[in-house]
This record gives sequence, structure tokens and C-alpha cells, in this order.
Amino acid sequence: MLYIIGFIALFFLVYYLIYKRLIFVQTVSGAIVMAVGVFSLNVGPNFSENALWYKLLALVTIIIWAFFMTSFAASILTSKFKKIHYEHPIGRFRIGTWVASTSVTVIIISNYFPIFNRIVIPLIIINTCLWLIYFIVSIKTIIQIWTGKSNENVNGILLLTTVSTQSLALMYNNVWDDFSSYFYINMTLIILGFIFYLLSALLMLKRYVKFTWSLMDDWMAPNCILHGALSIIGSAALISQTFSYRNLLALWSVVFFIFIIHEILEISRGVFRIQRYGFIKGIAFYHPSQWSRIFTFCMFYTFTLKFNTNFNIKPAWIASTQEAILIYGKWIIAAILIIEIALLVHSLVTSQKQFKTSFR
Repeated sequence: MLYIIGFIALFFLVYYLIYKRLIFVQTVSGAIVMAVGVFSLNVGPNFSENALWYKLLALVTIIIWAFFMTSFAASILTSKFKKIHYEHPIGRFRIGTWVASTSVTVIIISNYFPIFNRIVIPLIIINTCLWLIYFIVSIKTIIQIWTGKSNENVNGILLLTTVSTQSLALMYNNVWDDFSSYFYINMTLIILGFIFYLLSALLMLKRYVKFTWSLMDDWMAPNCILHGALSIIGSAALISQTFSYRNLLALWSVVFFIFIIHEILEISRGVFRIQRYGFIKGIAFYHPSQWSRIFTFCMFYTFTLKFNTNFNIKPAWIASTQEAILIYGKWIIAAILIIEIALLVHSLVTSQKQFKTSFR
């Protein structure tokens, strides 16, 4: 009970700071929790099982999540929610990061901090209700875009519908060991994830076929969710035991293929941007949506890890490919995470200097 009181007190303290200072974070900021949280759960332990650092990283993730959720709640209480988080049709899909980040937080608490387990069930209920609201909003907005009533720039952010839905399956199956016996619930969530994926991919295809675009300026960072969304479907299918080995192997192969194609596009885009804008303005800048890239890398690593751990992989070339991903992939993800944190710190410092200068 004491821990619950402490958690509530922390919530209101953070709320007071946000409310009084009017600090409202961007809708997509939940991607930070998703990326760092999945890293601490599935990538970090593969460096050293007995290390304390990734558990401390998980604790930091919870604190960041609490700050963001308090900011989002403050936007509702101050009647700024619609303007900040809902007014932009494409921006509404970013609310999916709230669902996914809460799922990650629940899994972290359940796995690393069982002393706080009393708040797990309330968080699951809140998150499920939040997903239901997001589900309705997403369907409404997808219809709006599909019927041509919105001329917004469609991108991979729509795939957060799949990510948020699968995050529920992962959350339920991580908290309750026997949840895999609820086959129809798990299968329903996975099927919904596939439907959302197909709808989002079709809308993206329509956008890139119908309208003029350039790889350098119009290929968005969230497009990486094209493979990340399939990876989280695969992870949910594995933990809930709803797919056979053959189906999982086919899905992993598709994810691997999309991953390679996407990263070739990303590298080409980076080269083009450096040539035109220079290194700093071309690629070495910070934006919250960039965390989606780290999240998708972590999810691909997670899917590969769970698949490799649970099955004797055949053919041999796939087994060796997965082994290489698990050996070297964690270092690549860690490096990208460090770079992104450095870009975030630089952005915060620069913003603070500009803020002080404007009041001189």
C-alpha cells in the first residue's frame, strides 16, 4: 500500500510541475519508452544476464513513461488535448505509442519490479480501455483517409495500429503465464493486427503511387514500422503459441526481406541527404519519430531471439543468419541507441540556450 501511495504522490508531483510550467510533450514521444523499454527487456540481457545496468535503464523507462503520461493527462485537463494530439488526422495515430509504451511499462514492472505488482492490474485495465478508444479513433480516421476526405501525408505512423494491438497480446501473455490458453483472444488480437497492417500498407502504397515524392525528402522515419509491425506480430504469435513453426518461419523470412529492402532505402536516403544538406542538417538532427527506428530494430531482434530460442531452425542458412543477427545485432542497436540519446541531449541543450537567449 505504501508503494501505491508513493506512486500516486509521484504522479501528482510530476503533474504539478507539468501543469504549472505547461510542459506538453509531443504525441509520438511514447516511442522513447517503447524503444528503451524493449531494449532493456530483450536486448540488454544478451550482453550480460547478471548486469544491473539494463534494469536501471528499465527503471528510467518507467520514470519517463510516468512523465509522458502525466503530460498527456495534463493536456486533457487543460483542454489542450485536441489541439496538440488529435487535430491532425495522421497525428492521431501517434496515440498508439501511448498504448504500446504502457504495455512495455507493465511488462517491465512484472518482470523486473514485482514489488509494484499491485499497480499492474489497474494499468492493464487502463491500457485496454485506452486501446479501445484508440481503436475507434483509428477506424474512423482510416475511413476518412480511404475515402479521400483527408489529403494528409500518409506514412508508416499508421502502422502503430498494428503495434499497439500486438502490444496488448504481449502484455497479457507476459503478465499471465497461462494466457496462451486463451487462444481466441490471442488470435483475435493477431488477426486485427494483420488487418490493420494491410490497410495501413495499402494507404501507404496509394500515397507513394498517386503522389509525386522523393526518397530524400518524403520518405519518413516511421516507415521503418513496415518491418517492425510484422516483428511484433511474430513476437506475439510466439509467446501466445498461436502460430506453427512453418508459419513463423515464413513470417520471419518476410520480415527479414522487408528489413533489408527498407535499410537499403534508408542508407541511400542518408547518402542523398548528406550530399545535398551536409552531415549535420542531413542526418545528424533529432526528432522524436526517430525512436521508432530503434524500436523496430529491437522488435526484429526480439522476434529473432524468441524464434531462435524456441525452435531448432532449419534450413542452415537461416539458422546462421539468425545467429549473426543475435551476435552482432545487439551491438548495432546499442550504438544507435547511444547516438539517439546524444542527439536528444544536444537538442535539449540547444533548445535551452535558445530559450535563455530569447529572454535576454
